[in-house]
Amino acid sequence: MMERKIVSKGKTIKQAVSIALDLLNAKKDEADIEIIEHEKRGFLGLGSKPAVVRVTVRNKDNREGVAESLSSVEALKQAAESLDFPEDFPSLSDTPDSAAPEAEHDLSGMVWVSEGSIFCKDAPDKYPMVSPRKGVKLFKNGELVKKTVIVFEKDVLHVELADEIVEPKWEVTVSQDGMAAFLKVIPGTRIFRRLKDKLPSQFVELEVTESKDFIVIDIDRILDRLKELEIVHGVDFSEIARACTSEAEGTFVIARGTPPTPGKHGYFQPTQEVEVKKGLKHREDGTIDYREIQQFPSVERGQVLGVVQPPTQGVPGISVTNELVLSPEVYPLSIIEGKGVVLVEDGTKAVATASGHPEISVKGHVAKISVIPKLILNKDIDIQTGNIHYVGDVEILGSVQDGMLVEAHGNILVRENINRAKVFAGKAIIVQNNVISSEVAAGKNNHLKADLSLILSDLLGKMKNMVGAIQQLSSVSAFKVSSFTRTGLGPLLKILYDGKYKSFLPLTKTLINKIQSGKDALDEKWFELAERMQKGFVNVNFSEFRTVEDIQQVIKMAEELYHSVCETDDDICFIKASIAHNSEIYSSGDISIEKGIYNSKLHAGGCIEVDGFVRGGEIYASKVVKIAEAGARGGIATKISVPKNGTIRIGLAIEDTVIQVGNKTHTFTVRTSNVYARLNESGELIIA
Repeated sequence: MMERKIVSKGKTIKQAVSIALDLLNAKKDEADIEIIEHEKRGFLGLGSKPAVVRVTVRNKDNREGVAESLSSVEALKQAAESLDFPEDFPSLSDTPDSAAPEAEHDLSGMVWVSEGSIFCKDAPDKYPMVSPRKGVKLFKNGELVKKTVIVFEKDVLHVELADEIVEPKWEVTVSQDGMAAFLKVIPGTRIFRRLKDKLPSQFVELEVTESKDFIVIDIDRILDRLKELEIVHGVDFSEIARACTSEAEGTFVIARGTPPTPGKHGYFQPTQEVEVKKGLKHREDGTIDYREIQQFPSVERGQVLGVVQPPTQGVPGISVTNELVLSPEVYPLSIIEGKGVVLVEDGTKAVATASGHPEISVKGHVAKISVIPKLILNKDIDIQTGNIHYVGDVEILGSVQDGMLVEAHGNILVRENINRAKVFAGKAIIVQNNVISSEVAAGKNNHLKADLSLILSDLLGKMKNMVGAIQQLSSVSAFKVSSFTRTGLGPLLKILYDGKYKSFLPLTKTLINKIQSGKDALDEKWFELAERMQKGFVNVNFSEFRTVEDIQQVIKMAEELYHSVCETDDDICFIKASIAHNSEIYSSGDISIEKGIYNSKLHAGGCIEVDGFVRGGEIYASKVVKIAEAGARGGIATKISVPKNGTIRIGLAIEDTVIQVGNKTHTFTVRTSNVYARLNESGELIIA
């Protein structure tokens, strides 16, 4: 007869024995008690383990007791569930594969597995059978069983399960430069094998459950190896511990040297901007100018470009084996004088000898410093390149596109077209193709000053005549000079405005408005002139002019500004283009248009020459205008003007073309060839 025994768990040995005796329906003096494992309390509930005992009832027929015991299982389940077991310890109700099957099952002819042991119950009409699966060595009564076999209560059944141990592998290496030590680990494992619990059944296939624990590498062995390799600097003990307990294969950096601090080679330290700046430019009002995404640095003649700095030595480092690691060698910088640059102060300082774009080319430990007088752009100027601002010359191999701005203190060459853009140069502008709906200016002045010069030219003559008229009126007995000092010249000015000088006041207001519109382009003298004319001529009822001398001071101020605008740079400033269409073109010097002009406004401080035609617009030159054909059909106004000492030459003047020399004008009513217009010594307009 098979002994009645059970393996039981509890918080304590006493509790485990009590549960087992209740299940076996036996008393303590009727059973043998074997303590398999003592309980472990753990720390804060962590690592605690229950007590495990095996209780065997001494041989005697106690079938009725077993049945009675089985009938009380449900009550015991409830009692067990009320016990305060650890979370990882299952209650009896959760472990159906136990040695005490539920009472309602008939165990006759059945076999089951519980806690690593095989149990069975004989029956006259049924034979319990077991079959070992792969990895299970079953011995029945000392003999190895390899296939399904019938078992009886009297049989001694024994299972052999071999645990498996894979030792961890590790290796310590040092980097080639000696600045790091590595620990490569392949974790070891210990595999525990146990029989899987099985519920009562006539046939049970024996299966194995496996649990795997990782083997911790002995840290002392690692430290001994570090000592053998003389690794003593920068050892990271926490990383060694992490590697030794790692459950995954990997390589850990367990020591780091102190790297040397590199020195610095000799270098050129610019004192001026030399790199092209890219990025959005913010306006003063906080908005972003998307066209100003690129700024080209430039320098003037005589500016210090930068200073040559000597090399700085580095600081040595320490390897993991405590050896000195030298920092890389440093070298001085040699400077080559490029174009537009001279070295001073024993070759330690570079100075620009020309204006332009600074360029620094460094190869190895040699730098060539130059000032490039010309900026060459091999593409269109558009929203991607941004506006161009440059001190030297600019050459654009493409076109200047819609809304863009190009400014240069030197010359500007545009290989293609200027389309709805602004181009301003301090010297000459050459456009190899067309200027379309654009503003182009060459020289120190601009369109605004050109317009102001024309208005001033007219106003100066009128102001001088008005001074003579006031002097005559003040001599009339009806006017008392003393009253003018009290009331001002306002009454006299009003008389003149109502009479011969009706155009003077509107023209003065136009001048003042234009000056006020040019806050960014004009200096303070212009605004001072505008203020004097406003308070003297416009505010006629409260005129600040008390004497004729006050007006003459204004005339002198206006003449100085007029002459400053009319100064020309014939030798360096000019504009050349093929066609000008619906554009404004200003030059302090000459303007030359090869093919023709459509409805454009041109102003030249020197001469204007058009080899082709002029169809509409206004043409003004301070010296000479020479046009092959002027005028347009269909009523488009074409006006050509020069000052009193200038001349106009037109190969063919079409009807309705207007010419003006000084203050003398003429409108052609018929086509006229070979026009040569000028004033004679008497100030009369001569057209030959």
